[in-house]
Amino acid sequence: MAEDLQVKREIVLEADAGTLEKMRKEGHARGFTVYCDEAERSGGDNSAPSPLAYFGLSLAF
Repeated sequence: MAEDLQVKREIVLEADAGTLEKMRKEGHARGFTVYCDEAERSGGDNSAPSPLAYFGLSLAF
């Protein structure tokens, strides 16, 4: 009987992002705004965490 039970879930994620200046980006998801940037040695201003730092955080969460 348990094998007849089917649970169906749908996960929807909507996000958009765009470049501001140099390597600085702005992203929007679920009403939140986040920024990312690269280090000066990579052409950015080091004004926000890098995209790779956000990825690392996502794994930690």
